[in-house]
Amino acid sequence: MLHVRVDKENGQETINKLRDLDLINREYKILNDGTYVYIPVNKNNIDFYTVDIEGAPSNRIEPEKVSFSYDIIGSIAIIKGKTIEDAKYLSDFLKTRKNIKTIYLDKGITGEFRTRQLTLIYGEPVYKTIYRENGIRLMVDVSKAYFSPRLASERLRIAKEVSDGENIVDMFAGIGPFSILIAKNRESSIVAMDKNQNAIDLLLENLKLNRLRGEITPVAGDSGELIQQYENVDRIIMNLPHDASEFVGVAYKSLKIGGLINYYEICDLPTLEGRMESFREMGLELVYKRVVHGFSKYQNMYSMEFRKL
Repeated sequence: MLHVRVDKENGQETINKLRDLDLINREYKILNDGTYVYIPVNKNNIDFYTVDIEGAPSNRIEPEKVSFSYDIIGSIAIIKGKTIEDAKYLSDFLKTRKNIKTIYLDKGITGEFRTRQLTLIYGEPVYKTIYRENGIRLMVDVSKAYFSPRLASERLRIAKEVSDGENIVDMFAGIGPFSILIAKNRESSIVAMDKNQNAIDLLLENLKLNRLRGEITPVAGDSGELIQQYENVDRIIMNLPHDASEFVGVAYKSLKIGGLINYYEICDLPTLEGRMESFREMGLELVYKRVVHGFSKYQNMYSMEFRKL
């Protein structure tokens, strides 16, 4: 039986990716040996590391042909994109997880600060929860600041890439997951910006929840304006997947020669190709690009790293 094998710490994010792509074989259990998670899949030749092992038939009732997805953030589950009736069907499945205390239907992201439109399906109307990933703890308020658990392995990858002594600007920091994980592992200096004051307030709480090697300076305000106060920056993180392209020009000016931009965008392939060409003309060299996860039939979230020439 073909299974995707992934490190335990990246298990939930990989499960989410495979679920979005409708690749999980629901007739078999997801296995965990303490080091790796083994996720049964229904196709060959996929862009994940796979092993052929004996599968364990599932004896648990799960929703059949579920075409929508969910996130688990601490004790809160958020079901995305369908009606309350459909979501209630999936919520019966989620209730089997002992840590889930509250379930919401997410009817979309709205407003300047990209907050979720949430409808309570199960449990108490609690919005704040402690979320854990990669050795850090984060206070999340799902009603006041956008947060996605699906970038856990991406955040870890960037944190491992950073060197001690780097001077970093996290332009759209939110509640601080990139900044805190980097500062947890590296003696770096990070300016964490966000226009949403609620997100910055949560970031300040999260600084108290974690023992950090590096220093983080939270700043509330328009990142496009704030970034112009900084120069010779080693690395700029731009995690604003729908709008980050609008800010690359000002970020470029603040970056030192040889400095790096970690850039995220949700787009289709033609848009991606055009974006990379425009960045090359600006003076940015593509170091790598990768798909973080699927978003829709023709769109993916892409992670790209650029170096200033």
